[in-house]
Amino acid sequence: MRQQTTDEPKRPRRITEWRKRTRAEVLDAGQFYVLKARSELYIVGVMGFAGRWERSGLEGEELARFVADAREALGAELSRFRERHGGRLVVATGATNTGVLQLTYELCAGAGVPTLSAAPDASLKYELGPLRYVIPAGREFGDESDLFVSLCDEFVLLGGGKQSRRETLAASSAGKPVTVIQGFGGAADELTSAESPGARFV
Repeated sequence: MRQQTTDEPKRPRRITEWRKRTRAEVLDAGQFYVLKARSELYIVGVMGFAGRWERSGLEGEELARFVADAREALGAELSRFRERHGGRLVVATGATNTGVLQLTYELCAGAGVPTLSAAPDASLKYELGPLRYVIPAGREFGDESDLFVSLCDEFVLLGGGKQSRRETLAASSAGKPVTVIQGFGGAADELTSAESPGARFV
């Protein structure tokens, strides 16, 4: 039996479970690239906090206002993309239904924008968001990052941790447009124009 070399991506093990857990169309990367080209899709990747908002340290009305402001800021960017790309727009984010990811799913559902996730098997431990497409990618969080950056044409960052930071820098290095929404902490507030030249800061 051929052994996996160290530079090969780890393949997802649980395709059958993905099909059981989501109503999304489960595709491999090659199938989605064909779909993207055929339908001339424009993929916007949203990166940010995937945990519970309470981890911000805020509570009560202050927490509610913080989340509402994040929703408004993210919604304004998604509206801008929808105006530019119309029915070609697909929004990609992490599969789990928490934090910035959950806001993204809610906003896309309200606007009728389909969603996509390149997600590792580790996501299956959590509640999944309402997806149109899912590409199982690797086993642990982070295994999917290279594919995520490759799939997307443009990116938005709000909050986020180490993985979001790495993906943002990779997107910038690849010359892809990045919008950084600041004022909500995390990687977005730490990022500088020197690190991500050409990024749009709002």
